[in-house]
Amino acid sequence: MKESRQLLRIALPAMAEQFLQMLMGFVDNYLVAQLGLIAVSGVSIANNIIAIYQALFIALGAAVSSILSRYLAQKKQEHVDQSMADALFLTSLISLVLGLVSIVGNVWLLKLLGTPLPVAQEGGLYLAVVGGGIVSLGLLTSMGAIVRVQGYTKLPMEISILTNLLNALLSALSIYVFHLGIVGVAVSTVLARAVGTVLLMKKLPINEILKHLRWRVDKQLIQIVIPAAGERLMMRAGDVVIIAIIVAFGSEVVAGNAVGEVVTQFNYLPAMAISVATVIEVASSATGNPRKVREVVKNSFWLSAVMMYGLAGVIFFLKIPLIALFLEDFQAIQASYTVILYSLIGVPATAGTLIMTATWQGLGNAKLPFYATTFGMWCVRIGLGYILGISLHLGLNGVWLATVLDNLFRWGFLTYLYKKEKTC
Repeated sequence: MKESRQLLRIALPAMAEQFLQMLMGFVDNYLVAQLGLIAVSGVSIANNIIAIYQALFIALGAAVSSILSRYLAQKKQEHVDQSMADALFLTSLISLVLGLVSIVGNVWLLKLLGTPLPVAQEGGLYLAVVGGGIVSLGLLTSMGAIVRVQGYTKLPMEISILTNLLNALLSALSIYVFHLGIVGVAVSTVLARAVGTVLLMKKLPINEILKHLRWRVDKQLIQIVIPAAGERLMMRAGDVVIIAIIVAFGSEVVAGNAVGEVVTQFNYLPAMAISVATVIEVASSATGNPRKVREVVKNSFWLSAVMMYGLAGVIFFLKIPLIALFLEDFQAIQASYTVILYSLIGVPATAGTLIMTATWQGLGNAKLPFYATTFGMWCVRIGLGYILGISLHLGLNGVWLATVLDNLFRWGFLTYLYKKEKTC
């Protein structure tokens, strides 16, 4: 019970924060949906590319959490300050590269996925603005990880409340008052995140961070960041390929799948938030208390699975009014229902995969999740998804069945190796 309470102390604010971040995308998609099917399809595909960027920052945040938790447990303040400086420098550098890619290659990236030109042009506008200003999301994510490890577990949540309110207000004004369309929604998102970044910065020891800035990054941080980022990159890049497969089913199915994913993303909140707490708790206990690590892993999984089933069940039973907020086309609506159904079916495997990935990252071994994700995504999810969806004509059902099987494989693989690990 003690371990569960500690997990929830960290996870509940993180869950609220992630909910609010998802709500920002939910609001954006709802407002863009008012502009038409082409607009919502373009933005949804652009968001799949932005999700790749976000995945890199989440991986960096997980690595920072793991490193800082260990140094704080060992009372090595100098190492803590250096790691914070390295993390923010690396975040800024990655943001610069991704921003330039988004500004220069926005339409090309969407067309590369087989997106029709009108849809690519609409989505390209959104990608150029939100991707071009991705530094606001990067710093928001990294700074949130830093203050959370330092004990400010509620602060990222409180800032997310403010940024969401600001984003909703600015986006609504840009659509209904100033008629700025997709560009207005995108600018609103970047501005809201920038405000959140400035507020988080006030809780950081900026003078110490500036003193520790350098042109190289701590080797231990890199050893966790690279495979963790690779794991997230493989995941998100694979998602983009999956979208390219779904494009073959028609723009209505693309739009329906996108809306279904927007709605069901809330199902994953518990496991995502608890995995944040799992990294911190496992990292702080890994060197001297393997029994506690086992308790943390067990409690993390059951908390995640039970809470995910609650959310997934509610969304499944409310799917008709929820989807009606976004779509009117029958084929698109049915595609959304398919996504919601498989999200419910796959709860245990999804929870298990997220928690075991966090466990290995907390233990300082981010390579195993990278290997599992690479094989699972590209061989199981994409390979089997293509065979079931296109070759066997199962359509979207085939793609989502392959998704569930991929999560089952990764959960089983990581759990088997964890149980085999003698130090745990």
